[in-house]
Amino acid sequence: MKKTVLSRTIRKVAVAVKLSDASWRDFLTGFFDYAKRKTHWDIRVLQSAAELEQAAASCDGVVTGLEPSRKAQAAVAQKSIPLVAVGAEWKLKRGDAPVAYIRNDNEDIGRFCAKHFRTLGQFASAGFVPSDAGDDWSSAREKGFLEGFSDIAKSVFGETPEPGSDKDIATLADWLTSLPKPAAVMAAWDMRAVHVLSACRLARLKVPSQVAVIGVDNDPLLCDFANPPLASVAPDHALEGQIAAEAIDRMMRRHDRPKEQRILNTAKKMAERESARPISPVTTLIARARAFIAAHAEENIKAADVSAALGVSRSLLDLRFREFRGETVTKAIARRRLEAVKRLLSDTGLSIRAISAKCGFANANHLKNTFKRACGMSMREFRGRRNG
Repeated sequence: MKKTVLSRTIRKVAVAVKLSDASWRDFLTGFFDYAKRKTHWDIRVLQSAAELEQAAASCDGVVTGLEPSRKAQAAVAQKSIPLVAVGAEWKLKRGDAPVAYIRNDNEDIGRFCAKHFRTLGQFASAGFVPSDAGDDWSSAREKGFLEGFSDIAKSVFGETPEPGSDKDIATLADWLTSLPKPAAVMAAWDMRAVHVLSACRLARLKVPSQVAVIGVDNDPLLCDFANPPLASVAPDHALEGQIAAEAIDRMMRRHDRPKEQRILNTAKKMAERESARPISPVTTLIARARAFIAAHAEENIKAADVSAALGVSRSLLDLRFREFRGETVTKAIARRRLEAVKRLLSDTGLSIRAISAKCGFANANHLKNTFKRACGMSMREFRGRRNG
């Protein structure tokens, strides 16, 4: 198993990764950097579980980002071959063989992305697009990302059977259209973020002014040539490779060989590109208008009152509202008033006349007619269903 040349032990190390992914190529860069500086290894790079199965029995150490087959697991366990599993825990039945589990801190990647969005301005909603297979790492990024927003609408896109297909892009476009704008959207990884950008083009949503998009992994081939270029969280995959090399080195030398250890790589940075830029003054104008409407909608205000308070023309404000919110200022005021009416019908015993006066309607009949047109039922029916 081991060859000795000039009194130096040369150990055979199998590294099984997906070379098609930029993250794994960066991982190998860090792994080889450590190996060249610190070791004398005969390294064999594998790209499939089948190759790993064949090579495992003749190696002194195995590093894998792939799930080993049962035969590969048995070969590693039988000969107590040290194993480094990168990215996930495979619940191996391993006897006395040492194993190190190394992964990125995926929840913190999500939190990091949310924190970056918050530095760009005030968003009206946050959306997450998961991986196509319901992976644990994707779920962890989703959790961390959504926890980063406490005061805006949050939504998660449902999985589709064929990510990247025309049907998937169309469904994504509908979901993106439904998000309050401006929307902060994180995708579990860069390819999924590219799909989001395609869906934005289909829905004629402006990036980043209406939908800002960030991916993960900073794959240059995907990010630099996306339309627009894609901002991405960049975990330090090269450092992860160095950590893996150091771990397998220690275990093969029989130094620091606990049966099981877990190592978390927390290093990352934001690769900023055009898909996520600071929110424009227009978006700030919309946010100010919405805040004014929220504070004064029940005072029988008109669109002209909003534009006057903000110091802009009524026509410009309506134009921006239609562009970013899909409605006029007048409709936004009416919708906010009806929300107040529904809340009072559900939570209080106030009469319809009292609710009418409280919410800024000219009289009770006006409110009754407006409510029935908007909600398809009378105010009494609404109250009965809510309180029944």
